[in-house]
Amino acid sequence: MDHYVGPDRLALDVVEGPIAARRVRASGAYVALLRPRHWVKCSLVLVAPVTAPPEVIPHLGGIVLTLLAFLSASSTVYVLNDLRDCAADRLHPVKRLRPLASGDVSFRGAVAMLVALLLVTVGLLVAVPPLAALILGGYVLMNIWYTLALKHQPLVDVSVVAAGFVLRVLAGAVAAGLDVQPLLLICVYCASVALSLGKRRHELAGLAVAGERHRPALSAYSVPFLDHVVVLNLVAALMCYLATMWQLKPPYGKVGAALTFPFAAFHVTRYLQMLIVERSGGDPVDDLMRDRQMRLNLGLWTAVLASTFLASFL
Repeated sequence: MDHYVGPDRLALDVVEGPIAARRVRASGAYVALLRPRHWVKCSLVLVAPVTAPPEVIPHLGGIVLTLLAFLSASSTVYVLNDLRDCAADRLHPVKRLRPLASGDVSFRGAVAMLVALLLVTVGLLVAVPPLAALILGGYVLMNIWYTLALKHQPLVDVSVVAAGFVLRVLAGAVAAGLDVQPLLLICVYCASVALSLGKRRHELAGLAVAGERHRPALSAYSVPFLDHVVVLNLVAALMCYLATMWQLKPPYGKVGAALTFPFAAFHVTRYLQMLIVERSGGDPVDDLMRDRQMRLNLGLWTAVLASTFLASFL
């Protein structure tokens, strides 16, 4: 009987096949709702620790927990954002494919996911170092406020997004027991403002009226204005990066600045080319993943940076 294959069994296979496929697709949709590709942004938690390898060894547990807490918190914010903007996302040519906007994940399923993520985030909040927990709590509250109101305020919206990246760097430094160079925070802030405004430029240039309905704050921007402000912030980020590297332990700081600045400058130039000439820039993470020049440059940049930091502590 176990090996019987008849009409009934064949009919069952025909039914089970699509059911299994739907289950796999549904599972993938719930994973996509978390936006795992964007978890790379949480690597900023590690920026301060990697600059001082010997000092952070006693704090590795706190650093890892802080990283996990930000991964959970960022996914919580993404789900909340998708719940809040589901109707508007359906007007967007790309965002309409998101799991909730496309209908692959139900509203009730997304709410259940949000509650589960909140519980995980709170649990990790208790486990991380107290000051890092305070920063993480501020990050979550700020992003809730952003989702509910601030994202519709021109310039305030990108400032809040940039502040979220700065808080990641700050929390990583606190978890590692390190002081953070103010110029590093300014560098991260300016670069984040530039990327956020670049994203809005892409939407404004490509979506016209539909873009303004999707994101009302776009009505306060123009493409020339955004071009100027993006370049201004990228130049400021480059200068702060150079100054941050220069302040590392002599002589490696100056050597590292000289060796890595060309990679930083190329990255900025390539981003501007993609944004202005190639009309991309709608998602900086996607741009980084799909562009071979940026991937290669980032790999070389990271390798030289790592060699500089390691050499300075030998």
